[in-house]
Amino acid sequence: MKSKTEKLKAGERAARNSGISILLLALLKAIVGFLSNSLILISDALHSIADFIAIFAAWFGLKISQRKPTEKFPYGYYKAETLATLFISIFILIAAFELLKEGYEKIFSVSAITLPLPALSVALISLFYSYFLSGYLSKVGKRINAQSLIASSREKMIDVFSSILVFVGILLAFYRVPYVEGVFTIGISLLVLKIGIASIKDSILGLMDIMPSVELVKKVEEIISACKGIEEYKDLRLRKAGPFVFGEVTIKIEKKINVEKAHQIADKIEKEVINSIPEIDSFTIHIEPHEKKEIKVAIPLSIKKGLDSRIMEHFGRANYFLFAKLDRESKRIKGFYVKANPFKLERVKAGLSTAKFLTKEKVDVLITKEIGEISFHTLRDNLIEIYKAEGKTARDAIKNFLEGKLSRIEEPTRKEAETIESKWGRHRRRGPWWLR
Repeated sequence: MKSKTEKLKAGERAARNSGISILLLALLKAIVGFLSNSLILISDALHSIADFIAIFAAWFGLKISQRKPTEKFPYGYYKAETLATLFISIFILIAAFELLKEGYEKIFSVSAITLPLPALSVALISLFYSYFLSGYLSKVGKRINAQSLIASSREKMIDVFSSILVFVGILLAFYRVPYVEGVFTIGISLLVLKIGIASIKDSILGLMDIMPSVELVKKVEEIISACKGIEEYKDLRLRKAGPFVFGEVTIKIEKKINVEKAHQIADKIEKEVINSIPEIDSFTIHIEPHEKKEIKVAIPLSIKKGLDSRIMEHFGRANYFLFAKLDRESKRIKGFYVKANPFKLERVKAGLSTAKFLTKEKVDVLITKEIGEISFHTLRDNLIEIYKAEGKTARDAIKNFLEGKLSRIEEPTRKEAETIESKWGRHRRRGPWWLR
């Protein structure tokens, strides 16, 4: 896979080569337009210059985006593209207004086209050139995920249809059909005017740190929401800076999670956002502690008698599990249910399967007397807290937990869980009871 710098350089080359060719075509249209006295071709030359501005902005953005931020410009130089686009777009608007006036005057007069063949040839060249350039920019843009090149490719496809109109307009003007040259010139001038206004609008909004598209915001929200360990997030902000986007968000992580784990979660989100959405150049994450008001607790049981059930010594081989929803503020039980442990008779790795079972039940806390190494790490990796059970029944354990009397288990209490096969093998080695 290409690095970000290599992708930017590939995009820069594509934009540079396209920009040069578009500018040369615009000059050819302008020269032939003046020599042949074709106002339609001159107005189309202005349209090509407007396209050149768009591709120039893409090139400029991709070029400066490779420069590293400095002390004076910690966010980089991306907005230089926006400024350049703004200034050039103003001059394009002025030229479009002038052409609009000339087009209006041409409605009331019919001018003879002196060199019809070169004018028609240039229009055809423009048509085919726009078609192939659109495909080229689209291919490169999709390969490196450069939105500016993809947008330029769509604009060039529009040029294919405008070139057809120019060809027809020149042909009709040659046969001195009235109103054609003036009407077509006004039409193309209005198209250029629209592009110029949209460009100025985007530039101004970009300088004012406008929020990008709703689709982009939704993509970021989906990535954040899918990350484990985040209780909620707030203050998601995205802002455009040239061809790229800067973002930040505040995430709330439970107080039980240590600083190292919290930073791992933040780093994971940052990498996921930047890798999934290449136009996002930087994404800053602020971390705040969060404590759930309601939590779900699991307790291994030997018998099924609700809250009065006895706590079982073993975790993976427990007969049942009691799941209780607790309110931390009022320190009361809001509800509970009991489920049989479907993995108590597993021949191997019963603890691992049981840990995954609790994870699917979306448990926040496990209260147990003992726990093996594999089960412990599986639960901790899924951000489930583990506490040492005190008391005989589930009711006792929950009461002690709500009163803060239980200690947190920070390491496995047993090195490995006992399997059914190992237990049976031990009995066989020891022999029958009458020989012991």
